[in-house]
Amino acid sequence: MTKRLVQSILLAVGLGLAFFSGCSPHEKRCEEVCLQFVNDCGWTAWENLAQCQVGCVDDTYRRDDANELLDCYSSAAAVPSLEEAAAAVERAVEAGFFSVEQASGTFDREAATTLAVEQGTCDAFALVQCRADAVKRRPTGAFIQP
Repeated sequence: MTKRLVQSILLAVGLGLAFFSGCSPHEKRCEEVCLQFVNDCGWTAWENLAQCQVGCVDDTYRRDDANELLDCYSSAAAVPSLEEAAAAVERAVEAGFFSVEQASGTFDREAATTLAVEQGTCDAFALVQCRADAVKRRPTGAFIQP
C-alpha cells in the first residue's frame, strides 16, 4: 500500500469513529486551532484540515486537561503581544544573547522586539513542546480504570 492510501484509510476510519461515537466536546476548539495551524501558519504537518482535526480531537480524548492543551496549541500559533515579545528580549539580554551587539553599540531593542514578534508567531517549537508535555501526562477520564 502506498503511504497516501494508508493515510486516507486511517483518516476515513478516524472520521467514521468520530461520527459514530458522537461529537467531541472539543471539536469546535480543535477546528479553530487547526484553521490557525493549516491556514495561518501554513504548517505542512498535515495534508489537510480534517487530518489535523482528527489528531487534535484524539489529543483531547479522555483528558481532564484538554482545555489547557488547546490553550497551549492556540498560543503556539498566536501572534505574541508586544509585552510578551519585550519580555522575551529582556530575558535574552539578561542571558547575554545580545552581548556582541551591545558591546559594539549596534543593539536595537525595538528591532529585537519586532523580530521576537515575528519569530514568536506560528512557533512550531512551541507546538511541539505542547504536544510533548501532553503525552507525558497519563490520560484521565471516566473510561480509564486504575
